[in-house]
Amino acid sequence: MRSRTLTLKKGDQKTCEPTKTMQKKCRKACRYERGTWSECAQNQMTRKDKLKPNSDSSCEQTRQITKKCNGSKPTKGKGKSPRRNRQ
Repeated sequence: MRSRTLTLKKGDQKTCEPTKTMQKKCRKACRYERGTWSECAQNQMTRKDKLKPNSDSSCEQTRQITKKCNGSKPTKGKGKSPRRNRQ
């Protein structure tokens, strides 16, 4: 966790806290640049991601992601009647 302390600049110090500590989760050590998905083969598609610069040196240089193929992606709103505003 990262933390930083904020100090009150304006406002009444009697009713407001003079300092406040904010905590935030750290970024992931391994950050990757996404590759492009391959064509669908045997109902699976794959993608190779490359490690971004400034990532932790203990990370793998490339990673491979696999997911199942969708038969055909339905287009948004297809087959529905158009919406109309009620009056």
